Amino acid sequence: MKSKMNRFSMPLLVFVLSAVLILSTTLPLRNILAAANITDIRFTTALTPVIGLLFGIFGALGCATGNLISDLVSGYETMYILFGFIQQIIYGMVPYYLWRKLNTQHDGNEFRLDSLNKILKFCLVIFIDAVLMVVSRGLMNNVFSIADFFSMNNLYIFINYFDIGLLFGCPAMIAGNLLQNYLNHLKDQDASKVMTFSLNERMIINTIITGLGISFLIGLAVYLSDKMSIEESIVSLGGRIFLFETFALNFYFALSIGFMWFTEKKISKPVEHLAEIAGNYYEENSTETGRQHLISACETYAKDTTEVGNLARSYISMVKDLDSYVENLQKITAEKERINAELTLASSIQAHMLPCIFPPFPDHDEFDIYATMTPAKEVGGDFYDFFMVDDTHLAVVMADVSGKGVPAALFMVIAKTLIKNYAQMGLPPSEVFTTVNALLCEGNDAGLFVTAWLGVLDLVNGKLTYVNAGHNPPLLMHQGNSFEYLKCHPGFVLAGLETVKYRQKEIELQPKDRLFLYTDGITEATDIKNQLYGEERLQSYLNQHRQDSLYDTLYGLEGDIDAFVGEAEQFDDMTMLILEVKKRKSSLTEKIFPAKDEVLPEVLNFIENELEKIKCSKKTIMAISVVIEEVFVNIAHYAYKEESGHAKVGFGFDEATHMATFKISDQGIPFDPLKKEDPDITLSAEEREKGGLGILMIKKMMDTVSYCYENNENVLTITKKIDSEEVIK
Repeated sequence: MKSKMNRFSMPLLVFVLSAVLILSTTLPLRNILAAANITDIRFTTALTPVIGLLFGIFGALGCATGNLISDLVSGYETMYILFGFIQQIIYGMVPYYLWRKLNTQHDGNEFRLDSLNKILKFCLVIFIDAVLMVVSRGLMNNVFSIADFFSMNNLYIFINYFDIGLLFGCPAMIAGNLLQNYLNHLKDQDASKVMTFSLNERMIINTIITGLGISFLIGLAVYLSDKMSIEESIVSLGGRIFLFETFALNFYFALSIGFMWFTEKKISKPVEHLAEIAGNYYEENSTETGRQHLISACETYAKDTTEVGNLARSYISMVKDLDSYVENLQKITAEKERINAELTLASSIQAHMLPCIFPPFPDHDEFDIYATMTPAKEVGGDFYDFFMVDDTHLAVVMADVSGKGVPAALFMVIAKTLIKNYAQMGLPPSEVFTTVNALLCEGNDAGLFVTAWLGVLDLVNGKLTYVNAGHNPPLLMHQGNSFEYLKCHPGFVLAGLETVKYRQKEIELQPKDRLFLYTDGITEATDIKNQLYGEERLQSYLNQHRQDSLYDTLYGLEGDIDAFVGEAEQFDDMTMLILEVKKRKSSLTEKIFPAKDEVLPEVLNFIENELEKIKCSKKTIMAISVVIEEVFVNIAHYAYKEESGHAKVGFGFDEATHMATFKISDQGIPFDPLKKEDPDITLSAEEREKGGLGILMIKKMMDTVSYCYENNENVLTITKKIDSEEVIK
């Protein structure tokens, strides 16, 4: 039902609009623009053939209906009105059929007057239609005794239908074609490129506007000459004006057609053709076929010495230059892609050079550490590092190479490698920087330098030995208090001056202490107002989040900096590292054994080997072995009852005091052997209570014996001073 309505709604709309248009333009002008009492002389006579040509029978019927109503209102005779109705239908339908016979193309532009050929065809259609109207009107006037067949009125009618049909028919055709295309494109929701005029159409419109101006001036001249003349003419003033204007217009149209033929051949068509092939060349993405087609088409006009020839030659030169440019661009693009791929690989290599697995040392629970590095470019000059110098010393490094990009990244690799190598050799931090500085100064023609901070933490006593080479001061938080900047006088940068000597300092870190290291990309992050993130804002953020985990602290800080910077570009690498001390590392050598009698030989073998390392005498080794056996057997028999468990045995020796320490712990039933009173060994075995002899023996043989219950463990600590005469020389 809906499609059926659409099929009839458009023709009905054309019919109604055509009728209204003719009616509204005919009645008001019927008396005003009359010449020699012939009421059909009006510019609205150009509408009927154009509307019929564009819209066919429904347009012609609408025009005939509007004219019929006008005749009824004017009071014409019935037969005259009916004859005029049929005449108007013929007047509208003849152009429709003639135009389709003359125009065989059906590309959507068949109604477009964009060439001299179409204009001449349109002139022929209007001429034939005007002749038919004159013949039919002459017959009608003769039948109704209005005028003779051959009369001046018929000449007026022919001139009116032909000249006015051309004068107003051409712009009406152009406007109608645009309207028709607009309606068609609305269905495709793409009307953005419809309301455009070709170069020829603009020339036609300008020609018509000029013709209207000429006709107005000629009519004005005739009118003024008539007012000044004292002689009377047999032709009325309106007729004379009409005839003069008509002859002038015909002469002007003839000249215009000749001028348009010349401009179309030499200017408009070549320009439109060049524009079309250039557009096709662009849409075809400059393919080889498109280039050859453009060059071939341009060569047709290139021999011309006019501006069109210059344009064609410029097109040919442009395409050839563009070919060379595209070829070079492809090479540059390929090279850029190769460089980008290499930079991506370099960025990946650089990222993997930095420690990126967290937690990094599963066997060390004395500390926690986390770090991030965000380069400003594909590769950066910042770097952090942390590594174990030995089992009890952790080294942390934070550094920033001057400059950005590949040179800074290469210098960063060298500096990082040198610092790590010399630190792992056991050199003090000050000597590490002094040595590395001298090496980096050699052959440093690029003038690069490094700001760096190196600290070595003793996990046993918490002593942090550090050295600063022109780097930002770290922030230190002592046991949950506020973060404060670790103020110290920084030394000179690395690779700046070969003879620089560096000094180190020491502080003691306690459990729960945190150390935050960073590069200047953090504090010098800049927002769109050119304001710095700054040291105060950094310190404030860390204090507000000092209870957060290390991971949350760094990534939260990174998010805070991103929010501060906003849309501003990142100009510098941003690198951060945070270290938290969990506990002190035991100085003992420890080993875990199953709490079973059958592993006793392994336990004794472990203790004896450690004692032999300090060159302890056989006698002392034997005595200590007896004590260890007593403690371990008690753990194996009583600590876990029927369940299985383990015992941890540790040994340490202080060379300064010659004191040997033994620590034996288990996770069994809490039991303090020192609470039991020592047995009275003066009594006989039957008289004294059972038990206690073993711990008494331990007390007698060792220097100190202590017990504590911590972290769900029974811990028994025994010390024995190894006298100098007991140590094998």
